[in-house]
Amino acid sequence: MSAPPLPAELPSAETALPQVQVAPIRNSSPWWIAAALIVLTSIAYWPTFSNGFVNYDDDGYVTQNHFVQKGLTLSGIVWAWHATVMANWHPLTWISHMADVQMFRMNPAGHHAASLLLHALNVALLFFLLYKATGFLWRSATVAAVFAVHPLNVECVAWVAERKSLLCTTFLFLALFAYGWYCRKPGVARYLLVALLFALGLAAKPMVITLPFALLLLDYWPLERLPIPETAEARALFWARLRQLALEKLPLLVLCAASAYITVIAQARTNTIAANLYLSLPVRLKNGLWSYLMYLVKAAWPFHLAIFYPHPENTLALWKPLLALLLLLSFTAYCFLHLRQRYLLAGWLWYLGCLVPVIGVIQVGRQAMADRYAYTPLLGILVIVVWSVADHYAETVRRAEMLGLVSALAVIFLAALTWRQTGYWKDSFSLFRHALDVTPANFIAENNLGQAYVELGRPDLAYEHFVRASEEKPHFGLAHYNLGLVLAGQNRNDEARKQFQMAIQYGQERPEVAQAYHNLGVVLLADRQWNEARALFSEAIRLTPDKRSSYLARGFTEFRLADYRAAESDFAVGAALSPDPNALFWLGRAQEKLGDLAGATDAYRKALSLEPGMPKAKERLDAITSGRPLPFLQQDDD
Repeated sequence: MSAPPLPAELPSAETALPQVQVAPIRNSSPWWIAAALIVLTSIAYWPTFSNGFVNYDDDGYVTQNHFVQKGLTLSGIVWAWHATVMANWHPLTWISHMADVQMFRMNPAGHHAASLLLHALNVALLFFLLYKATGFLWRSATVAAVFAVHPLNVECVAWVAERKSLLCTTFLFLALFAYGWYCRKPGVARYLLVALLFALGLAAKPMVITLPFALLLLDYWPLERLPIPETAEARALFWARLRQLALEKLPLLVLCAASAYITVIAQARTNTIAANLYLSLPVRLKNGLWSYLMYLVKAAWPFHLAIFYPHPENTLALWKPLLALLLLLSFTAYCFLHLRQRYLLAGWLWYLGCLVPVIGVIQVGRQAMADRYAYTPLLGILVIVVWSVADHYAETVRRAEMLGLVSALAVIFLAALTWRQTGYWKDSFSLFRHALDVTPANFIAENNLGQAYVELGRPDLAYEHFVRASEEKPHFGLAHYNLGLVLAGQNRNDEARKQFQMAIQYGQERPEVAQAYHNLGVVLLADRQWNEARALFSEAIRLTPDKRSSYLARGFTEFRLADYRAAESDFAVGAALSPDPNALFWLGRAQEKLGDLAGATDAYRKALSLEPGMPKAKERLDAITSGRPLPFLQQDDD
């Protein structure tokens, strides 16, 4: 593969990057500034070391993921490259979590430290990217400092499950470095390095899919590979060069297409794009326009931040998206009227373009917007603000001292807010209580606060939260599922059955629906409806073929139906999916019924190797090996 040639009239290697003369500043070594930025980042996020895991995605990524919990293993790495759980294909993210477990086991402080390290690395990379590309040391440092401590970024850093955003941004920044290297001396090897880093970023999170578009913006500013289209002649040259530079990015679009295809497959498997069934395209477009404006508002006034913002659905007043559209178009026009300030158009289009994958036109999940989505898009806005302020006060007396003081005060203020916001992530209780404080009628916060009470052993306190979640969002299947669990635990089986049926009806993600089928089957087991329960367990297995608990439950049901051959098969599959003494014990029971005492002996021994104190397995093993009659169990035919 070779990189497409550039037209002869493009800038030479020496002029591809702007040559900016910067007055030397005493003690302004970029390495010392980078070190100071890392220290600043660490201080702002210091509370994260006292935080634990939360019950929102951390379970799927780490605390209840048996592949990740094994640490770095060959089987785990192989699984990572073909897994599409959690509605994404991101093998490098899985491997990073496995590496954390390998080093820190399940100590959350270690996992948080790894995320903070990645964020600090991104801060340093951003600083050097801007400095090397523009020559402006203190402007670059200011952008990096605000990026380091802006409260909107807390979600990416303090949430273990958001490792993917940090990791893909690292590869994004490295790809930008490689692209700058390529622009100085275009060649196949350098182009392939850009493509490789881009592919690695996509393997961490598909959010980086907009890179080819972003590179075209960098061609305009700060690389200045495109002229300013001010005159007719300049516009003709601009479009000619733009076509050539766009062709240069075509090989990268192949990676974009592959990533988009894999992402759609992953999300279809878990049914996470089912929200589109409930949200029409006009509703999604209105929310998208309003979100573009709200991200800017939250960037300027970073208060009342929450882990989840409920989608307004069809309740969003029409004036809001219209106002947002007017303001967006107005500033776009302003950028085109000030083309000589190249950073305006480049930064603004960076913001608009990088948000496209997550703005909600294709709705994934139930949120209106999310703080984490602004991690890289807002960089364009930060550049606009810092460069505009610096240019506006270019002739001001004692400009450096004044802007330095203002910047320092702003960074300290943002760092204090970040310190406070990071503290809300201490545990699930503080996180979702805060979300309820700042976002009323937040059904996700109600549901997850209820789950926190269940994990604490207080389902009685969880009940009211699940009820509120199901009332606020009647089509929220997970709230019905959790409410069904509480009701089943109170032996209110008829009510629990209705809740599980609604969880099946409204569930949007395949694992969620499978779990509802499983627990509805458990309720029917309690009512001795064996055949109906067996069908429900089979449906759970169809939806999630690696669901060990459903194999065991179906095997137990088949055992009660005297279908011992089927029970043996299910218990064997359950034991193979994950070492489990109960699966092995019941495998032995089924083999007893089939007259396979040798197989039963082996199963009981394996069960005892996993749980030496398992009395039933020991009792039956002793009976078989000594030739005594096998003891009667209540689970036998009655």
